[in-house]
Amino acid sequence: MKLRLNYNNFRKSYHWFYKEKSNVFNVLQLIVMYIMSKINIVENKPALLIDVFDDKQIKRLLVVSDLHIGNTFWLQKSNIAIDWYDIIKEIETELTDIVVSNKVNSIILLGDIKNNIYKVGKEDWNIIPNFLNSLSENCDVYLIPGNHDAKIRLITPDNIHLIGVKGMVLGDILLTHGHTFPSEIRSNINKIIMGHLHPTFFRENSILNGQKIWIFLKVKKEVIFPSRNGTLDLVLVPSFNKYIYGASKMKNKKTNSPILKKILKEDIIDKCLVVSVDGTIIGNENILREIF
Repeated sequence: MKLRLNYNNFRKSYHWFYKEKSNVFNVLQLIVMYIMSKINIVENKPALLIDVFDDKQIKRLLVVSDLHIGNTFWLQKSNIAIDWYDIIKEIETELTDIVVSNKVNSIILLGDIKNNIYKVGKEDWNIIPNFLNSLSENCDVYLIPGNHDAKIRLITPDNIHLIGVKGMVLGDILLTHGHTFPSEIRSNINKIIMGHLHPTFFRENSILNGQKIWIFLKVKKEVIFPSRNGTLDLVLVPSFNKYIYGASKMKNKKTNSPILKKILKEDIIDKCLVVSVDGTIIGNENILREIF
């Protein structure tokens, strides 16, 4: 899989981070791998654009993840006062601007649209249906449930395409939240795009500490699909909600993704690129243990 990132930011970051020629060469290889594809990152946003062929036409899809609408409990514990109606309106406006400016046909929400894990909260009954209906005024909306989306069907409007928890396949791409493990039936895919982990870079005394990040991986395919050989591309999507950051490192917990558990082993990862949302190269597979 190849993604076109902000090349100017990449070029500026070489001298900042990569000092050894071998590292620079590896990064150049990765950049070539990600350039000029049907999948692109929205500039300075934790969002993907995917162009697919459908009925002899090119249709553009916008992919975002982990909105966690109604994140009241976490913020109350942190003594943070917040007006969720304002935040939702901000997210709605931002997504609508991306849809209109990029001529998007459909939005795919990669799970955890709501925050309450086990039930539908009181505020969810109005906030979430209104939010989804607003998005659907400009394009089709597909919702892939995440682990926080229990009973989401109760508040999903009829005009929203509610997908199963295992995700959906577009060509050779599996789009999934990331809290479930792909079935062997999906073994024909070559790429997985997932959320769930809210990837964030943590390093004390670094100017990038606390930055949301993209993680692009090329791994051995047989680790996910035992019947297949070759490699599999994996994209870890950061949360679109600017108030949501990685929980694993902050809470010092082990990763709760069955997919990531499989690949964070020696000799499984072939290539890795860690990039901030603004396009700054942060590192490769050597820093994954600092993130998860």
